[in-house]
Amino acid sequence: MKYLFTILVAHSLLYSCNQKSELALFFNCNKDYEISDLKTLNDINKNYTVTYPSHWKSSLYFDDYQSDIYLADTTKSLTSTYILNISNKKGTFIVNEDFKTNNIATLKALGLAIINEKVLKNKDIQYYYIYAKGNRNQLPYHQIQLYKPLNSSEFFDIKIEIYGNQQLEERICDAIYFVELLKVS
Repeated sequence: MKYLFTILVAHSLLYSCNQKSELALFFNCNKDYEISDLKTLNDINKNYTVTYPSHWKSSLYFDDYQSDIYLADTTKSLTSTYILNISNKKGTFIVNEDFKTNNIATLKALGLAIINEKVLKNKDIQYYYIYAKGNRNQLPYHQIQLYKPLNSSEFFDIKIEIYGNQQLEERICDAIYFVELLKVS
């Protein structure tokens, strides 16, 4: 009986570790990651922790309403990497038609075309993502923005920025992988 229990626990751990998020599934992210030399960084308010490669550049920002961590691999050219902006914001986050309409209008005002947007669910928490593209700094530009409630008075606003079209799918999936390593303190 003890042996059977051990097998069941091991199977459930392996299964849960290999499960992909709905966002990763949408972008067909199938790569398994084994990255060494990672480090972690807490935001200034110690509300969340991100894990990322130790050679990346990080920058912190905070004010009375938000706490941000910016991450990028500055050893690569802009068209070979991506920029992550993870922001913990104070305020209520509700996904409704007004929110979606305002968000779409903001992106269109920046000259971006909406590729896709969707309300997703992960462990009984609804979150929203929007994928837009256009041109910025005379380069093809892709932006994925995620809005995820943390509690009734805080939410995450996470932006993935990608310049150029080379290895686009790989860079999107790499960025999603690091976003999903986010841990709330």
